[in-house]
Amino acid sequence: MSMDSPLLQGLNPEQRRAVCQTDGPVLVLAGAGSGKTRVITRRIAHVLARGLARPCEIAAVTFTNKAAEEMRERVGALVGKERAAEIAISTFHSFCVRVLREHIAHLGYRRDFTISTESDARVLMRRVLEDLDGSTKQRFDADLLLGAIGSFKNAARSLEDAAPSVADSGKSAHYREWFGEVYDRYQSALRAANSVDFDDLLALTLRLWRTHPGVLRQCQDRFRYIMVDEFQDTNRVQLELVKALGGKHRNVCVVGDDDQSIYGWRGAEPRNILDFEREFPGATVVALEQNYRSTETILNAANAVIAHNAARHPKRLWSALGKGRAIDWVVTGDDDHEAQTVVQWLEMVRRKTGAAYKDFAVLYRSNTQSRPIEIALRQASIPYVVVGGQDFFERSEIKDVVSYLKALANPRDEASFLRIVNVPRRGIGDATLHRIHDLCREESLPFVKGVGEALRRGLVSAEARHGIQDLLSALRDHRDRLRTGKEPLSVIVESLLERIAYRKELQRTSKTDEQAFVRWNNVEAALDAIAEFADKNAGASLGAFLDQSALAGGDDRFSKKERRSSGVTLMTVHSAKGLEFPFVFVVGAEEGLMPHEKCLGPEGIEEERRLFYVALTRGQRHVTLFEALSRGRHGRTHRTKTSRFVLEIPGEWLQRREMAASDAAPDCPDSPPAPDPPRRSGKTSRGQKGRS
Repeated sequence: MSMDSPLLQGLNPEQRRAVCQTDGPVLVLAGAGSGKTRVITRRIAHVLARGLARPCEIAAVTFTNKAAEEMRERVGALVGKERAAEIAISTFHSFCVRVLREHIAHLGYRRDFTISTESDARVLMRRVLEDLDGSTKQRFDADLLLGAIGSFKNAARSLEDAAPSVADSGKSAHYREWFGEVYDRYQSALRAANSVDFDDLLALTLRLWRTHPGVLRQCQDRFRYIMVDEFQDTNRVQLELVKALGGKHRNVCVVGDDDQSIYGWRGAEPRNILDFEREFPGATVVALEQNYRSTETILNAANAVIAHNAARHPKRLWSALGKGRAIDWVVTGDDDHEAQTVVQWLEMVRRKTGAAYKDFAVLYRSNTQSRPIEIALRQASIPYVVVGGQDFFERSEIKDVVSYLKALANPRDEASFLRIVNVPRRGIGDATLHRIHDLCREESLPFVKGVGEALRRGLVSAEARHGIQDLLSALRDHRDRLRTGKEPLSVIVESLLERIAYRKELQRTSKTDEQAFVRWNNVEAALDAIAEFADKNAGASLGAFLDQSALAGGDDRFSKKERRSSGVTLMTVHSAKGLEFPFVFVVGAEEGLMPHEKCLGPEGIEEERRLFYVALTRGQRHVTLFEALSRGRHGRTHRTKTSRFVLEIPGEWLQRREMAASDAAPDCPDSPPAPDPPRRSGKTSRGQKGRS
């Protein structure tokens, strides 16, 4: 392709090389703000333009639905929406759902399996522990075991390797003895319910490919080109999936930045990107070091900090946007004074630069740090939004609705049935449920079959019998209506909610009429979402909607409402990854918070340093660091120490300002932050996905 091709115009030499290198494995080390999304989307379009693959032969995977949607839109602008729709652009989990829907029967599951939420999994685990020997079951923590099982699945380890890690977590070695038994029982309970948990989506796909080579060959034959975004965030099982899928054509391109690997706590393996050349021999490595977001000063400070990490690919970000002003390091008295200073500093910068409130972000290590800042902003009548609130699908009324939908789609789904069996109240108490559980355990029956058998044998009271029969009848009737396909999905769901008088149940269980009104509005929003899904996906099943619901959330919680906000953004540094703001305030720049006191081992310190690096590189025009000399924790006031990461910034790029008197307002400097650097046309604005 000619270098004059529109697909290559506007790219710097390194970006152009990454786009044009289409043969064999490629590692694109994309530093913060270096234009990685542009590279991925142009590369997809370049492969299509050269006729190297058809759209359906390209798979592009990332980590959030929001990122996948943005990639799909940008590819559509380059190649057309119809061609873009044929490309498999999705998250890892969504990709695996599609594979399992087609082939999971090879593993003994039905294709109409449901995906268990965290709360579903917790219900099943508690039931598993209830079924253990009485002297044993009290000695386990369900959440700890679920976490260990998830880590085991994501690391693609053996049970022998997983058990010691549970025992080493601070719990009794008794966990090591029983881990295999608990794991087997938990997986059996899932399988009996024809359900999989979130981690199973990846682990079962890998098992499917390893145990059924013919299925793997079908997938390999289909996808000639594989592209992976945010590769530094992959865990071991995701790496193995990429290696397996790309094993035939070897046209695997991964894009990521080891300096922004900040999700080790949820299984991400920085070694995946560091060892890419060993995992994919003969790989081409392209480093993107030109940053299009920040001033030279911000990048020089970030480079100086991250250079202290040993486990990294050497790279040094640079910018053509001008030097900019030194980073301000503001030392305050305590956390309340820190919050007051943040507000006063923000107003000073806004007044002298003409910035809007939406141009500011306050970043912190822990959600608990937001409280005094929120109070100070409220007192100053400054609008703000806290990112990372409760997920829509985690609200109790939405969990109820989704559980009813799961019970409709999959009659074997035990966790969902247990949630709805007494919502609304049907006189079915714990004693009845225990009798049914005992029957299921003694005769190895799936739970829902056990319910029917308990009714037949007269093991439940008359009131409970009536309630269960009403529930089963409502589910059966609406399941039959679903099968006919003659009515819109949303109409059937609304009919089911009317049948069980769910709105009255919300009125009964809400503390106020206003709360009941809000909760029912949430239910109506869910009905609207179902109708919208059906309109956009003609002929799609209830199971398809449930898949979408199960795969939403997490990093996608930065809602449209939050993105439209005209106020200051408050969020954790983890939540800020991938975003950019003209002015960034980082609070709590102290030992114990940055780095966090729970992450002081060698690997932990390196990840905490990467987190600080991410915080710095969110800033476009200016970054201000705030430190409190004392901070309240656990009901006591403690003296603090300056974060080692602040001390790693050379003095030429840092301006320290002492404002320690907790009863005095800060004397804000007269010199404002630097004016806006030159901007490229089309540059993203505050709160939008940046070039990270």
